[in-house]
Amino acid sequence: MRAIFWINGWLVRLLIVLAILVIVAMTLGISAEVILRIFGFPSIVGLIELTEYGLFISTFFAAPYLLRHNEHIRVDILMSRADKETARVVEFGVLLCIVTISVITGFVATVVMIGNIQNNTLIFKDLIFPQWWLDWIIPLTCVSLTLQAFELMATLWTSHTPVSHEPAEHVPGIQREEMP
Repeated sequence: MRAIFWINGWLVRLLIVLAILVIVAMTLGISAEVILRIFGFPSIVGLIELTEYGLFISTFFAAPYLLRHNEHIRVDILMSRADKETARVVEFGVLLCIVTISVITGFVATVVMIGNIQNNTLIFKDLIFPQWWLDWIIPLTCVSLTLQAFELMATLWTSHTPVSHEPAEHVPGIQREEMP
């Protein structure tokens, strides 16, 4: 199991690098589009469409990294008020929900992807390409999210360290002495 978690760790790192590269490419493309328009040149065909796909890709590729580094959306104010054992149970429950949602979403996305491959489904916009070129992203990231959640659950199960639920020190306007 440790080897699977190690491989998933490298997959998570690869996905975040790809997400960053996609965001950089979108930024450069949009900047080039603006410069071209300023000087009266025609627009780059398909750039808006590629940017939409880039947002989709970067969002899904970044999700496992955010979970791995505990940067996912959570309600820390509730966790900071709970006792340590309750916080552990809630954290375990949240990770179980992540596993459940990832497995269901990954299964449905895989079924849809296989159907699109079998039917040779194409996307017709400015660019024309097979639908599965986008479909594979969701099952891959769902597998990575599931493995990441299992790794965090295993760590939580074997650790005697309380769940980290530091007060929101990074929130402007909230002082440390105002936190519970």
